[in-house]
Amino acid sequence: MARYRLIDGLRGLAALLVLLSHVGFWTGADHLDLSGGLLARGDSGVAVFFAISAFLLLRPWLPGAPPQRIGGYAGRRAARILPAYLIALAAVLLVAGTWGAVGGAGLGGIGKVVAHLLLVQGYADTSYQSFSQTWSLTTEVSFYVLVPVIGRALGRLLQRSPRAVYGALGATVAGGVVIQAVTAVWTQHSPTTHAGVLGTSVLGHAAWFAAGAALAIAVQRGDLDRLRDIGVGTWLAAAGVVYLIASSGIAGPRDLHAPTVGAAVAKELLYTLLAGLLLLAAVRGPSDERWCAVAASPATRFVGDLSYGVFLWHVLVLQVIYRVSGWALFTGGFSAVLFAVLVFSWLIAWASATLVEQPILRRVHRRTRTPRVPARQA
Repeated sequence: MARYRLIDGLRGLAALLVLLSHVGFWTGADHLDLSGGLLARGDSGVAVFFAISAFLLLRPWLPGAPPQRIGGYAGRRAARILPAYLIALAAVLLVAGTWGAVGGAGLGGIGKVVAHLLLVQGYADTSYQSFSQTWSLTTEVSFYVLVPVIGRALGRLLQRSPRAVYGALGATVAGGVVIQAVTAVWTQHSPTTHAGVLGTSVLGHAAWFAAGAALAIAVQRGDLDRLRDIGVGTWLAAAGVVYLIASSGIAGPRDLHAPTVGAAVAKELLYTLLAGLLLLAAVRGPSDERWCAVAASPATRFVGDLSYGVFLWHVLVLQVIYRVSGWALFTGGFSAVLFAVLVFSWLIAWASATLVEQPILRRVHRRTRTPRVPARQA
């Protein structure tokens, strides 16, 4: 299937957004006026990751694609996330057991460790300070399990009624938004319960996955051909406007305080739209020589290859910087901390991609490659 090179760059952007949100939170810079809102909404990078996953993983299950084997699919997904994840987790456990967290928490009980080993920390509502971002991996893995079912269901529906597919995905977006509203009400009524688990689950963020699924359907049907006169820059500019809107108070608190129902709904919808517009820009393809050069650049693929490692390691790097410096949370210079986190995170991510991720992925892809069906002889 066609490779969308701009998606590599989009992965890098998503990882950078998540990194910026955490540096802004740790340094307290997310409480500044305009710039603080821009930093805080960097968590929208998770929505972009989810939309990318839905787009890329569902397309092979749609009509017209070679038959998929469950075992090969599962092997490729495991190879993509587990080796790098387990190495990062080992480092997190080492730091937690040796130094503890900035706030004083340490390694925790065996249940906490097992939850992370099984990638169910999002459902267990437990996390290490330096691995807090990996709640999203629990949600991702849940989606991975559902991909064959969702892909086949969309494929059958697409063959029967193409319009109904978009209707079903629209209903999925609505359902995810409703769950966010329910989570907000539940949290306000009973803050000590685990209502957040519902909100961060695959059901709670179904809208973000639906955005990627809708684009997968649009590509399969050729519906994006109608947009051929709209360039990449236009879609990116639209995404920028949505991001600015989300950075205002409409999307709720910038910190960990519970949002109102209206803010929770607005944030989910804005992040869905943002992820959809950014992915559309990447999927629509280069529209002029400038974007062709960006897509063809080795730097674009390099950034994409390092995105997962940056996502895994940057919060641990933050914690180590704060432990070594002796700073307390919500202190420290934003620019200096950002520079240090970027440098060390990218270096570790480069080592992870070069020594672990890419070699394992190449080997697994060779072993699980879907055989091409030979053309029939006339």
